Amino acid sequence: MAHNAEYSGEQSKADSITSNETEELNSIIYELSEQLQEPLLKSSIRLIILISLVHNRQLSFTELSKITLSGKGSMSNHLEKLQEKGLIRTFYAFSLTGPRLMAQITEKGIVAYESYANLLRKIL
Repeated sequence: MAHNAEYSGEQSKADSITSNETEELNSIIYELSEQLQEPLLKSSIRLIILISLVHNRQLSFTELSKITLSGKGSMSNHLEKLQEKGLIRTFYAFSLTGPRLMAQITEKGIVAYESYANLLRKIL
């Protein structure tokens, strides 16, 4: 009988640890859900643009279109929305073939990405 009491005590500790971990995980998932409710981040294409720019600092319109498999109209729309929120900036760079529209991540964009990435790391 003493063995059963010890087992019950150990089981209670394990249950409370699991319960605490579950509560923490649920809290992280809730925070991630709130972040994804932001209309800007509901689009997987905008998330891919943000991730791509964080890792490359700047890319051309054409490069981003290829990465996201997006057409010109769609890409223009996504870049405009990201720029309106201050997560990226766009500018023209001149090359031998003519002006190229470029997108560059901003500090605010890096912070938004890091927040999103940190929540995902916590879940994993």
